[in-house]
Amino acid sequence: MAADAGFGGLERFLKSFVFSALCAVVWGYFGASRARALVHDFSWMEVVWLAYNVTISALFLVRSRPSQLSMKPVHWLVALLTSFSGLFFARGVAGGATLVLVGDVLVLVGLAGSGTAAVALGRNYDFVPALRGVSTGWLFRYIRHPMYAASIIIRLGYLTTHLSAYNCVVFLIMVWLYDQRAGFEEQIMRNDPRYREYENRVRFRFVPGLR
Repeated sequence: MAADAGFGGLERFLKSFVFSALCAVVWGYFGASRARALVHDFSWMEVVWLAYNVTISALFLVRSRPSQLSMKPVHWLVALLTSFSGLFFARGVAGGATLVLVGDVLVLVGLAGSGTAAVALGRNYDFVPALRGVSTGWLFRYIRHPMYAASIIIRLGYLTTHLSAYNCVVFLIMVWLYDQRAGFEEQIMRNDPRYREYENRVRFRFVPGLR
């Protein structure tokens, strides 16, 4: 009974505004690192990253309380690994100028797509499988997981800029993990009949016409 009470207390905390505010602070830390980088060396890429991190931090603060939240450790582990998967890429190896340019463009496209999808989610935003509401507008009219698709594009940009066998392996693992993450999220979301109707209407996870 005590263990169940403790588990319930943890779940209440993870659903609380306090936890959301903590997530906003953590994401804000990454935003602050981008701001510090801008002070020393101005870069439009850093400006875009800063805007993206500020947007995510704000969404953590305004998101609604979930009616359901996954408490499975594997769901949280996959969410964390994919969210911070950029840290696993080796940056010491760089391609030629053309590959660097293509990589930067891919990162910018991915950031634009991910930011747009995050804004479309609005108060339904989360980074672990949870049921806060069903968003069907903007990019969600074409694929069910535009944020994950955009994140994969960002990782492809890392791979292109820093092309190596190691980074290729990391990229393939991360694509698989994003697919697993989408599946975990859908397990929770299907508890809402509106999502089941949406899933039947929008058949593709990441790429229109493919999957």
